[in-house]
Amino acid sequence: MPVEKALALLREGPLGPAELCRQVLLLQGQSEELSSRLAATMLEPDPRFCRLPDGRWTVTGYEQSFQAAELTRASFVVVDVETTGFAPPADRVIEIGMVKVNGCRIEESYETLIDPQRPIPGPITSLTGISYGMLAGCPTFREICAEVVRFIGEAVFVAHNAPFDWRFVQSEIALATGCRLLNPKLCTRVLARRLLPELERRNLDELARYFNLGFRARHRALGDAQVTAEVLLRFIERAGEKGITTLPALFEYLKPRKRSSTEN
Repeated sequence: MPVEKALALLREGPLGPAELCRQVLLLQGQSEELSSRLAATMLEPDPRFCRLPDGRWTVTGYEQSFQAAELTRASFVVVDVETTGFAPPADRVIEIGMVKVNGCRIEESYETLIDPQRPIPGPITSLTGISYGMLAGCPTFREICAEVVRFIGEAVFVAHNAPFDWRFVQSEIALATGCRLLNPKLCTRVLARRLLPELERRNLDELARYFNLGFRARHRALGDAQVTAEVLLRFIERAGEKGITTLPALFEYLKPRKRSSTEN
């Protein structure tokens, strides 16, 4: 992706718009004004970048702090959502639970039921115990969106099967504000795949059994988020035992590995 390519380049030092267009977008010969507009369109929405007074682009303190962050001192927000289905924006969030983890300590939490402004399918009620009647008088996501974004802040977004929760939270924030989260995201299912390869199943129930953890409420947002936060702490410890001590090192470790030519 162009933004990630720009990030890799700018970690090496500031670059002007024309050079960014040449190296990232493979464009050259355009006017300085067009280069500036293209670079701004690509980088301005992302908090990892900022423009220097001389017009060059560089990484922000946010990105620099991410690069230097030790796992044992990093900030994470563990998120779980319950929803009306599997495909946003047609399906909506009906409950969100979040847990802050700072410096390997579980700190404050946040939870709320949410009015999806549409019926809840029977199977969802059977799974979660949340009925539409329970949501009468609850806020819509638009009404609590600012609280959610503020709670997440600049922390690493963590969830079990993170693409699911990330997709729904992004969809709800976009519907409410037109904006999107730009936080790094981390999936505890992927962590389990790399750090516990001996496990045949890596769902949250299996990880809870493996680590001897109990649920306050299974298939409720905060209950699942709390267990996921405990699982995250155990994975941070295991990563440290492998010599993985920073966020960038962990994300590098989790990248899909290419199979060698000798593998079947």
